[in-house]
Amino acid sequence: MDDVSAERVTIPTTSPFVLTDYGRSKAGTSMAAELYTPTAFQPPFPAVVVSEGLGGVKSSRERRYGRFLAQHGFLTLVIDSFKTRGFENAAHPIRAINVTESMMLADAFAALTWLAARPDVDRRRIYNIGFSYGGMISILTAYEQIRRLFAPTDDAFAAHVSYYGPTVPRLEDYRTTGAPLAILNGELDRNFHPKRLDLIAGDLSHGGSAVENHVFPDTYHQWDSDDLVRRFDRFNIRDLGTWIDPGHAIFDERSGRKITNFTTRLMMIARSVSLKGFHLLRDEDVMRRTDEILLRTLTARAGAPETTVAAQ
Repeated sequence: MDDVSAERVTIPTTSPFVLTDYGRSKAGTSMAAELYTPTAFQPPFPAVVVSEGLGGVKSSRERRYGRFLAQHGFLTLVIDSFKTRGFENAAHPIRAINVTESMMLADAFAALTWLAARPDVDRRRIYNIGFSYGGMISILTAYEQIRRLFAPTDDAFAAHVSYYGPTVPRLEDYRTTGAPLAILNGELDRNFHPKRLDLIAGDLSHGGSAVENHVFPDTYHQWDSDDLVRRFDRFNIRDLGTWIDPGHAIFDERSGRKITNFTTRLMMIARSVSLKGFHLLRDEDVMRRTDEILLRTLTARAGAPETTVAAQ
């Protein structure tokens, strides 16, 4: 007998193109999501919001973690930001340009609010994890400035885990909610910048969170994929960087220009994308270790800020 119940749900959300758009329009949309409920545990459950990667919701990744976490007692909500906005069948670059970080942040916090209102959820133990594009989101949700913008109550994520997220945004106001973070990357992944990763981990630590910054040797991007043979992705955004000011304005660090709409976002990405690409390859050993880190992080309590850099 299966110990997990799965169902499709819809949740109200919004679609701000940039952060400063949030709250300007009352127009909303219904977010597509999948809910995985433990059947071998009793509520109230701790809960996890899963932010998808640019490849979309996959059975080998997002759905796999939905079931894995539910089997360990977590009610798990996998959100589909691309399907919500009609881009589930679009090419990856089209998705990246049209479905922005601000939209995915709106989705993550809409999911937090929805879960916190459920009687079968412990609202003090709701977590955010994400993969690649969603890994970047799971870091951004740790900043207090971002939480204040999107959360209508005092609810906050209790911990964050980022899987191979690109190192794009930094915040001028780097204060965090105090929740712990685990940041997981592969040494051979060319889709993130190691030096910028250290800066971001330092920001989070100085902002008030305990940070584990793991870089696994001889490991490529998406070690939990279904790529049993090394696969090449032609584009990388290693050199893309943005800066978010305390007023929620987003700037392209390379040009200094403010990102306000589709055109300025497209120009920013075009200036920084590289055709050197990156490789993806499944690694069962790293996957076992990151599963252990995931479960440990989701049971940790916020404590004294520290940064641990681990090459395992």
